Amino acid sequence: MTVAIRIVFIYLCFNGLCQAQQANYKYVNFGNRSILLSGNVTGSVDDLGVTYYNPGRLTEVENTKFAINAKAYQLSTVKLEGVVIDESTLSSTDFDGIPTMAGGTFSMFGERFAYSFLSRSRIDINLRYNTDEIPAKIQEVFPDAEKYKTQVRLNSKVKDEWIGLTWATKLSERFSFGISAFGSIYEYRGGSDLNYTLQTIDNSVAYYENVIEFRQSSYGLILKLGANYKLPKWDLGINVNLPYLELYQKGRYNYSEVLAGIDADTDNFYDYNFDALESDRKEPFGVSVGAGIPINRSKLHLNLDYVSSIKKYSRIDIPAIDIGGAAPTPVLFDEERKNIINFGVGANIFLTERFQSYLSFSTDFNGYVSNASILDLSSEGAKDINTGEDYYHMSFGFDRKFSWASFFIGTTYSRGATDFLKPKNLTSVDASDTTDEYGKITLSRWQFVVGLEIPFIDNKVDNLKEN
Repeated sequence: MTVAIRIVFIYLCFNGLCQAQQANYKYVNFGNRSILLSGNVTGSVDDLGVTYYNPGRLTEVENTKFAINAKAYQLSTVKLEGVVIDESTLSSTDFDGIPTMAGGTFSMFGERFAYSFLSRSRIDINLRYNTDEIPAKIQEVFPDAEKYKTQVRLNSKVKDEWIGLTWATKLSERFSFGISAFGSIYEYRGGSDLNYTLQTIDNSVAYYENVIEFRQSSYGLILKLGANYKLPKWDLGINVNLPYLELYQKGRYNYSEVLAGIDADTDNFYDYNFDALESDRKEPFGVSVGAGIPINRSKLHLNLDYVSSIKKYSRIDIPAIDIGGAAPTPVLFDEERKNIINFGVGANIFLTERFQSYLSFSTDFNGYVSNASILDLSSEGAKDINTGEDYYHMSFGFDRKFSWASFFIGTTYSRGATDFLKPKNLTSVDASDTTDEYGKITLSRWQFVVGLEIPFIDNKVDNLKEN
């Protein structure tokens, strides 16, 4: 496998992993039963996930002083086809934890309340690649090359922590309404370091390094409005996600480029550091409707989700930089999203008074038209290589009730694939070849969840106080 192919594989794996939690709106779920139902619970949520999926249903959830979201781990596999000349498939596997949730519900002043803490996104990816292989193109330009070293480093970190308070009230025997207000503490940062070092047989050394870093911080408010209506035989729910209200923002961008050891005319050094830049974070408007339909002692869960588009905007306003061209080079860090409609179905199947099983399926279409990432900042006039995957999620699990708690265990399988435009500047030997060629990237994930819910119901607490 050539150096170029390896670098392409690193870039595409990196981009696919970074996008999943930010523009695939059902990739991460919250609440023990809600996870096993793939988030298809707008009209039927009955666990701590009520604060996220439909605050209006808080009136239907018994008071749980404290609950721990299922602890989840995932095994992710990335496969790349159509890049290597011999048609073989490249693959990479990773095992790590995923975001979680904790909180509780209670009554006060005759009203229903809940508090919750959740990690909406938590991505921390560091990829490194080193090789001593001398590419054919380098040998053509430097036929006396004796040693050559390539070092590639990519990192991306997204952290979005939510702290929320939920209130709900019954407006009638059949209709309830609720509001969730989440404070969001968001940070998005990334960096790339591309380094080439060459030594010739006469011990001359040439060196190139390009280091790019960015950071975006944002604090804001996310509001969810939910309602629940009880029909004679089933429940109907609706949840409205309002656009993100940004209260604080700050951006940063650093660029460094060094070329030395070729000749005085081509050697250069550029160094730019921009702090306190204007930045912008946008999250789209969305509406979800769902139904919970009892079938004997089991229940069918149906869900339909709409997420609106976002027009192209700049996440960080970065000044143009002078890196030796006829005019300053613009630095674009743009994002654009499209309208998305997802649907899903789930079922909890009654087995015994203390034992239930769960099955679910959900679509999860990617919302990006273009996304702002370290790959955009690292590219050099290349076409947008969008690898946003459309996922399909399937879940299966069990709920075992004890006298003092409920225990949950299950698994979710997710799979997504997309075609991508292969970057010519890395894979094509013939520079005159302008034909677009496509490869295929496939991402799959096995998610394993284990959760414990400890219900301290109001009347139990009162009994303890009396004793």
